[in-house]
Amino acid sequence: MKLAVGQHRVSRILLDFDLSIEFDNGAILAFSEVMVDDLTVDEDNQFEGLRAFAALHGLVCDDADYDEFGVLRMTFEGRQRVVARPRDEVESWEYSAADGSTVLCGPEGTVESWPAPQHPKAGVPAVEGLPSIGATVVRLSTGDDAAVEFSDGTKLLFELPLDIGYLVLRESVTSSSLAGSGGNSPGDWVVELSSGHVIFYRPRTR
Repeated sequence: MKLAVGQHRVSRILLDFDLSIEFDNGAILAFSEVMVDDLTVDEDNQFEGLRAFAALHGLVCDDADYDEFGVLRMTFEGRQRVVARPRDEVESWEYSAADGSTVLCGPEGTVESWPAPQHPKAGVPAVEGLPSIGATVVRLSTGDDAAVEFSDGTKLLFELPLDIGYLVLRESVTSSSLAGSGGNSPGDWVVELSSGHVIFYRPRTR
């Protein structure tokens, strides 16, 4: 069975609790365990997976299909290959189309699908802004409109170096302030996290 991402471009790679690929048609594929080429990615090495999946940004998916056993296979421009196999106790992958229709591979390869809802709920988009004290980093993304997103609905629109993702994701904000505009300041906003990592960020527009 086909998923409607063939001949569509990878626009973003996202990491929250799952590793996800977003396409230019609005479809998203989320994985709890997946192989990209020879690398197996699961809960234990998500940041390594994020770096590997970042190489897919900008590539066009040749084909994406799954079989009756729940095995999903994808290729990108004849090179990178992505395979997701069923897991014993948890969901393996989930496809969400822009209209809200869903295909899900549950435990032991049980594949279920749901049509688009008649009355889809309007999502609340994250807005660029300083996060509040105690807010947690809930998502990192790379690619188009890369961002660091927080649990209070704010986001910082910049490309985080992926090798420090483990210092940022799921960490809480301990300090959030507007920095001075002097020549020695590395940015206008300063966000310190519970890991000790400090984000210096200059908004795109004032």
